Amino acid sequence: MAEFPTATAAEIKISFGGTDAKAAFDALELDRDDGRRRAIHFWDSPQRAAGGEVTLPLLERGVILRLRRDDEGHASEQDADLTVKLRPCPVLPASWREDREGEDWEFRVEEDRTGPAFTPVLSASLEAESGPTGLLLVERQRELLEAAGLTGADLAGLTALGPVRAVKWKQDWDEVPGTVAIEEWRTGNGLRFLEVSARSDVGDAAEVQTRLEQALRERDITPPPFGEMKTQAVMKALARDAQF
Repeated sequence: MAEFPTATAAEIKISFGGTDAKAAFDALELDRDDGRRRAIHFWDSPQRAAGGEVTLPLLERGVILRLRRDDEGHASEQDADLTVKLRPCPVLPASWREDREGEDWEFRVEEDRTGPAFTPVLSASLEAESGPTGLLLVERQRELLEAAGLTGADLAGLTALGPVRAVKWKQDWDEVPGTVAIEEWRTGNGLRFLEVSARSDVGDAAEVQTRLEQALRERDITPPPFGEMKTQAVMKALARDAQF
């Protein structure tokens, strides 16, 4: 019987967009040369309505296909990973209800808690090693997509969206247990996001959320009163500019 997986871990995220992203970047005194530079592509099947509005069928079903690769060095030397993410995660068979891993892939279930509401959203992702270009799903990823109700027709004729230029830093903050991750996304059409995040057990998520917000305020950064999922915003913006 298919049921919802149970998450034991949570990722707490606070995202800044536009001028707020720049202000937070400056306040944190970030240097892109100190971070890990990566290029990100997504895949979906953009559909343009008569009025010009673009829809993304996979994203609307909570399915995200993402390739990340190192943005420096020779292509043959670049590390890359391909992720299938289900957010919100649907009911899944028993074999997909807990974290598991193989030689070159890892499946993880967790709660995404994005500010300012920090409403828990169940997320499942399968990350696998990949070549630096193209959508080359491994067998386990295809099995996960099938378990989530997708067919070969859903994955046919997909359009690549990107690139997003990303830089990621990992820092230790005294106020927050574990590692604080900071990631900047920029696109060729002018979008800019900065996301600050931390991971914790589900039982500690509320406390870590409070600590993360307070740590930002102590760095003269006010968490935004309104939030936008950076992945959704970026994918929709890229799709509007894509040729399909």
